[in-house]
Amino acid sequence: MLAKSTRCGKITLFYPGCINSMNNSDILQRFMFESASVRGEIVRLEESFRTIMQQHQYPPVIQRILGEMLVAASLLSASIKFKGRMTVQFQGKKQVRLLLAQSNDSLELRGLAQWQGELTQDELMADLKQGTLAIMMDPDVEGGQRYQGIVEWHGDSLAHSLENYFNRSEQVPTRLWFAINEERAAGLLIQVMPHESSQLGKGIDGQHDWEHIEHLTATVTPKELLYLDNATLLQRLYQQESIRLFPERPVIFHCQCSIARSENALRLLSEEEVEQELKEKQMIVVTCEFCNSEFQFDRVDVERIFKQGKHDSIH
Repeated sequence: MLAKSTRCGKITLFYPGCINSMNNSDILQRFMFESASVRGEIVRLEESFRTIMQQHQYPPVIQRILGEMLVAASLLSASIKFKGRMTVQFQGKKQVRLLLAQSNDSLELRGLAQWQGELTQDELMADLKQGTLAIMMDPDVEGGQRYQGIVEWHGDSLAHSLENYFNRSEQVPTRLWFAINEERAAGLLIQVMPHESSQLGKGIDGQHDWEHIEHLTATVTPKELLYLDNATLLQRLYQQESIRLFPERPVIFHCQCSIARSENALRLLSEEEVEQELKEKQMIVVTCEFCNSEFQFDRVDVERIFKQGKHDSIH
């Protein structure tokens, strides 16, 4: 149940007190306009962003695009109406092989990039335009239907590409703004309520409301996104609008690697391959690509893993 609301300027806070929090670190917060069928999300990543970036020695050009994908995954996952995971993924064939950002309904975030050699911004853009960008939703329930949407690269911006996807493929008018620096990443999303988007073009008032809010939001600067607290930012952008601001939700880095997953990875290999590895190194090390955690298995471990696998297959 929502707490009793209180007024802070024209911002209605759905929790006690007129809070002007300076906590900009690792939070996502939803807001809605009282007089228009438009919702918004603001996300800021700091500790989670640095943790992901420190897992690998990413060059600045990769840090920026991966940071944008992490922000996008966080913002989009906030709209998931089921228990599951949102993935924003790029697969390429040249220098940039993989860019991946995942966030689940609990806002547990992780990301990964695979690339080769030195990379300029122009080379990155060329790779992005020739590869495949996709949005995937995976329900965390047995029998849940997986969704995948292919996003056509539009212009020179991930934000514009995602906007174009939602506007054209999903018929849900959407705008996104990203801001990334060495220490943190932030993003802002506004979107017409899905149940209202089909009527947007039929009503002058609804179309005007969306264009008005879109125009106001477009004045946001990267510095404001990165450093202003949410209530202050919304008051600056929408001085004449009445807005509901909902409680902050924490965003955390969380990797899903485990001993069990590593054991399953070994089972995908043949016993002959594993035996050869043991002869050469006496120990098999499975390294998580996301967080660099290492899981070590000796001969006794390997025998147990394959014996258990055979037992499970029989039953």
